[in-house]
Amino acid sequence: MNILKKVLRKALRKTRDLLADDSGPFDSWAGSYTLNAIFVEVVKQDRCHHQYAWGMVQGVNLAKALGIGRVSVLEFGVAGGNGLLSLERIARKVQDIFGVTVDVFGFDTGIGLPKPKDHRDMPNLFSEGFFPMDADKLKRRLERARLILGDTKETVPKFILSDGPPVAFASFDLDLYTSTKHALALFEADHRLLLPRVHCYFDDILGFTFGDHVGERLAISEFNESHQMRKISPIYGLRYYVPARYSNWMWEKQYMAHIFDHPLYGNYDGSVNHEKTRMNWGLN
Repeated sequence: MNILKKVLRKALRKTRDLLADDSGPFDSWAGSYTLNAIFVEVVKQDRCHHQYAWGMVQGVNLAKALGIGRVSVLEFGVAGGNGLLSLERIARKVQDIFGVTVDVFGFDTGIGLPKPKDHRDMPNLFSEGFFPMDADKLKRRLERARLILGDTKETVPKFILSDGPPVAFASFDLDLYTSTKHALALFEADHRLLLPRVHCYFDDILGFTFGDHVGERLAISEFNESHQMRKISPIYGLRYYVPARYSNWMWEKQYMAHIFDHPLYGNYDGSVNHEKTRMNWGLN
């Protein structure tokens, strides 16, 4: 028992040391701690959203490991456009690092929030017309992102019938249960439009009156109940696996959509290099 405790303590120390180390070569095959170095390099950019950078780095790395050379990243809920512009900047940097082409899409009504339908849309927090967009002004600022304007009930089904590259990352900042529920139809798409695991960011799930029976959490729960082979799950304990300086940055908002019926779901993805792990933990 004492020997086992010593081995576990040593492994824990090694893990902490690796996660605290933000430096390292940009070798996507060397393990998650090196992806952390890439993440740190990406977020050094001005006006770069860390919550987008981490998910995109992970998603594009998965595409690289699976031999997929082009992917899509999506933002649901664009409003003024700062998030979409950040997504563009991150996409350029990540594309240069991994050599995977990244297409960027932004979904929004273009006229602000729809009218809340009932308590599930939390009208105590959100009203019709909140977060409006000046679409023409934003389009002039965009370099590569494509705006898709309209209600997600109509735009998402059209998108999933497109012949675009598979989605690697999606941010959901639609505020309302109804809009989020319609957006989650994305994960009903043919497997060719999705990576086997899609990194997701859900903005409105913490604090205030957000809860299990309203808003984004309710939309996620209902999706999971109604789909046997496709599930959306939190990435538990993520704050322990990111660089130490970022460990308190609301990582509870990062989720993963598991497409269990995807033909590539079981393919080895290179996220853990077992030889390096054994070597770093002194197990060789």
